Amino acid sequence: MRLLDLLSSTAEQLVQRLEADACAISRVIGDVLILVAESAPGRETLQLGQGYLVSDYPCTQEVLTTREPCRLTLDDDDVDPGEASVLRELGFAALLMLPLDLGDDRWGLVEVYRSTPRPFTDDEVRLATALVAETSAAAG
Repeated sequence: MRLLDLLSSTAEQLVQRLEADACAISRVIGDVLILVAESAPGRETLQLGQGYLVSDYPCTQEVLTTREPCRLTLDDDDVDPGEASVLRELGFAALLMLPLDLGDDRWGLVEVYRSTPRPFTDDEVRLATALVAETSAAAG
């Protein structure tokens, strides 16, 4: 299976299994995130026409540095203004971010979105982490 097909399938599975509204998988190139696969049922695309600078988004940068998931909602008292701005622009209120490693390479970022501010649970984070690990193993 081609990598882009695998990533698209993973995005679809994450949306379905986490009862989410969309998923974006981006490639990290230096300090830039470039969308490479997505699942956005009922939408045209999550693409806003630009890449994002990782350094502009502390939670995103932390996920890529620590390789630990991060979850947030617009209702969180300490939500980063930059992350919140992108969520609002895309029309979402909750986000789960996970690192995507291919081998030893910090390859990309997985973002799972909900339209409502319902936080992702610990069980959902574990499920998402397992699905992303399966993708990493299949691609490796």
